Amino acid sequence: MTHLPMKTPNTFAHRLASLQSSAWLPPALLLLALSSVFMFGSDRGHFYRGYVHNQVSGKNLAIAENLALEHHFLMFTQETLDADGKSVYRPYNRFPIGSYALIKLAILPFGTDLSAKIYAARMLTLLFFAAAAVLVYLSLRRIAFSPWIALTATLLAFSSIYCLYYSDMISNETTIDLFAVMLAFHGIVIFEQDRRFRQLLLKACAALLLGWHVYALLLPFIVFGLMCELIKTRPSASLHSALSLIRSRYLTLGVVTLLFGISLLTFNFTNEYFALNRETSLTELPSVRSMIKRTGIDPYYRKTYHGRLSWPAFLERQFYRIGMMSLPYAFSPPNLEAPQPQANFSEDLPRSFIILGIAASSASLIALLFIRRHRIPLAALTLSGFCWALPMRHSVAVHGTNFEAVFYIGVPLTLFTLGLICLRRLSGDRLIVALSGVGLLIFVASALRMAHLNNPDNWAELHHVAIDDFESIRNMTNAQVIQFNSMPEFHQGIRSLVNYYLAGNTTVYHTAPAPLARTPDFVITPIRADELTSLTPQNRKAFLYEWNTYHRYIDETVEQTADLLIRSHFDVYLVGNGLMYVKDHCNEDDTREWFFLDMYPTDESDLPTDRARRGFVNLGFEFRDNAVRRGERCIAIALLPDYDIARIYTGQYIQRADGSTEHLWEGEIHFTEAAR
Repeated sequence: MTHLPMKTPNTFAHRLASLQSSAWLPPALLLLALSSVFMFGSDRGHFYRGYVHNQVSGKNLAIAENLALEHHFLMFTQETLDADGKSVYRPYNRFPIGSYALIKLAILPFGTDLSAKIYAARMLTLLFFAAAAVLVYLSLRRIAFSPWIALTATLLAFSSIYCLYYSDMISNETTIDLFAVMLAFHGIVIFEQDRRFRQLLLKACAALLLGWHVYALLLPFIVFGLMCELIKTRPSASLHSALSLIRSRYLTLGVVTLLFGISLLTFNFTNEYFALNRETSLTELPSVRSMIKRTGIDPYYRKTYHGRLSWPAFLERQFYRIGMMSLPYAFSPPNLEAPQPQANFSEDLPRSFIILGIAASSASLIALLFIRRHRIPLAALTLSGFCWALPMRHSVAVHGTNFEAVFYIGVPLTLFTLGLICLRRLSGDRLIVALSGVGLLIFVASALRMAHLNNPDNWAELHHVAIDDFESIRNMTNAQVIQFNSMPEFHQGIRSLVNYYLAGNTTVYHTAPAPLARTPDFVITPIRADELTSLTPQNRKAFLYEWNTYHRYIDETVEQTADLLIRSHFDVYLVGNGLMYVKDHCNEDDTREWFFLDMYPTDESDLPTDRARRGFVNLGFEFRDNAVRRGERCIAIALLPDYDIARIYTGQYIQRADGSTEHLWEGEIHFTEAAR
């Protein structure tokens, strides 16, 4: 009898089965998906997102630039001068040094190339984002005993708008800190399975070198672990129970990590104390005062932000964030904007996301009741976001950022993992393999959509110009003293980044007491004065002048009355591409109230889209944002736009508590072709 060879059925189910047995394929697909966040980014060598994304990135780059042995590794954003000519540092010294040291190493090879340093730092943060996802995958693979469940849950959780939007923000409080939390979580999972306590201690301490959010994961893990050990001991054996708790590895973990964190803070505060020339007490150090405010010990936040700190409003915002974290960005509404700080304070949060956040949190916690293995690690991960937000409520509610929402990632991770485990029990492994492909497509689609997120303020174009300008400035002013006059355009788009652009120089702001004991060498201003030769004539936004030459020009301009436009409480002159407000013998009362500037263009098509309905561009500014002080004379300068202006209505006003305003003085300017 002849036996014919059996043919392998070429079916979709059979192909799924063969894929299921491929050990190398899930991690390969994960790395393939994560590569999309590197490929789809735009302008990563510049500041291109706007608002908090830019401000935080610039601040942390400035800290990394300034991190050096000569300053005893003090973390600070700016070096300036006081009235006595002494160097004064602005510390930002309350975080662990590890993340800033890594950013410093990443940017160190690129010298004075500002754009290359930004690109290198962004690539570093993206690597940490990818590494955090890999650690989650490895941890969930141990928990679910399935690489496909681990792959799908990881891709879905990391595809949220917050994860992708902040994935390249240069900060120790986002992806680097997220990596630290996931490193500690991986140590917890291995400890729960293999009882390898030493590796957990090492991973937890290494994670604390990068950020404090690790404590939000360790706290519930330690508490739940101690509770379980207490339940297992016999209630009658109280002495034995107490001794076992003292010898508990959970308690050892808590004590060791607490002491390690205290040692890191001690290093920081000691550096700060000596950097401030030991002229203040330890409790009055800037970093200590900041920590006191953010933990709610100081009544400042409670008085200033009472509405935002009320429990209903606070919890509503947190569940809104969890809802945003639980939905892949590919499925978010088409009109959903980038997570700007305004979304944190809005009283009109989308109810659908709040409901989704409550549902996701509840489902995750309820699902934990029906599992036996790995309940403690998953419970700690789920609650870690709350364990940070609730004790740090005064910081989370008023800090003006949404990036801390990424630490609610434990909710969707637990929800997706347990949901997929349940689905596998009902439908088998083949469906999970198919869903992993769907998860990969969702992640890539979310990353692609994030890359095309439009920014109405056109930050990228502004910072392309700014980086070019400041690179030429830094090449001429290495380790010099610079006075920076931050006009409104600088204030909105550039001022928050000047500490990075000018790192290595000593910066004196226009608000510094005058006269200074040490005269600055240079002045940076956006004013283009035809009568004054700029040291950087090719620049487009920021112009460098010698200090003496620039201020002599200001004095001469004030003395000339040919360009006087308004004579009032402040006299208004036309200077280059700006208006100059001058007041002799001025005092604090003259400069306390806001200035207003309503500019009507000759051609209304020049108006920005958000001002077209009004028919003019309105600008409000404080004196301190635009000031030049010359003895008893107060001078403020406001930039005019590049297009032609027909008339300007300007003055000063008082803002009443009921929202009404009172004009202290006002005047109107009509421009002619000759005047412009």
